[in-house]
Amino acid sequence: MDILSRLFDEMHLQKVQYITVKARGSWQLVQSRQDYLTFIVVISGEVHLCYGNDNNDRQVITANNMMMLTTQGSYACQSAPTVSNLTAKTIMPAHTEGQIGLEIDNTNSGQTNHAQSNHVQDNEAQFIVVRSQFDADMARPLLSALPASLPPVTQKHSAYNDVVHIGLQFFLLEVGLQRPGKTTMLERLAGMLMIECIREYVEQLEMASGSKDSINHTTDNTLDRTPSWINHPWQRDNDADHSGENNATSNGDENGNWLAALKDPYLSNTLYLMHRYPEDAWTLQGLAKASGLSRSGLNERFKQSVGITPLAYLSHYRLRLAARFLRQEQYSISKISELVGYASDHSFSGAFKRRYGQSPSHYRKAHSKKSKP
Repeated sequence: MDILSRLFDEMHLQKVQYITVKARGSWQLVQSRQDYLTFIVVISGEVHLCYGNDNNDRQVITANNMMMLTTQGSYACQSAPTVSNLTAKTIMPAHTEGQIGLEIDNTNSGQTNHAQSNHVQDNEAQFIVVRSQFDADMARPLLSALPASLPPVTQKHSAYNDVVHIGLQFFLLEVGLQRPGKTTMLERLAGMLMIECIREYVEQLEMASGSKDSINHTTDNTLDRTPSWINHPWQRDNDADHSGENNATSNGDENGNWLAALKDPYLSNTLYLMHRYPEDAWTLQGLAKASGLSRSGLNERFKQSVGITPLAYLSHYRLRLAARFLRQEQYSISKISELVGYASDHSFSGAFKRRYGQSPSHYRKAHSKKSKP
């Protein structure tokens, strides 16, 4: 398994919800802030997507194309760049589950001009909005390196278009039937949409400069900043990990141009080893030897791309993984300490509290499914 596949798996997409929409005339659908990854997949016609601050960022999604929103802010889907005198409908209320079909027909709005009537007909659109919950803590490094929407619109046909077309047909078939395993199938299909959007985004970045190393770039004005995905409401854990190696300072690209590390064969292998074997007593020397670099070479190369040193990254990853295990309530705290590579429960508890602001036992209790109504 490559590192990107492992990262996708760790995001743990679940509780997929969707709505099929058929709209004619002038229309607008809005969605307030939500904690989901969202995909808008257009079957026919076109959809104008508005998002960002005051919905000022805009994209046009055409038939057999899709757009993924990585931001959890509000957004709107509408028939034209601007719409007026409309009562907007909510796309998907927060409590909604399962399949919904929504039809909007605003063609009978009193237009008498033939040109206007033809324009209204042109605004016919059929699309699907899919949203999925995900593990935001585990996904933070990857999502921090992505734009608010992706992939960029392009007129060039690629394998991405074929995957969207096939995936769309598969999705429509699945939602139209009531078969065993439907929930799991929809989660897998949502994962496929996410993977394809990110793969297309990365491939377009490479093609833009004609170089496989096009995303391996940091600008001078972003150096000496902590990667944004490390930011946390509690204190960051910058202490040495259990191996005795000293965690270096957390300076680097603001987002730690994380995608660059995925395309670098040395760094992607380093990331894979840390994600696949977090319980191992990794040292900088051990990681460097496994990746085919010197200690200083790996340290500088990793820091330049990811924004922090390998051992600092490993420390953050172990604690994010521990938090997931605690939320899942599958293992004892002592077992979790072992699974994420800490030499003792005491060192694990101390590092976890510095990162999350509470002990592992209190964190588990606060996130216990049994304590929720």
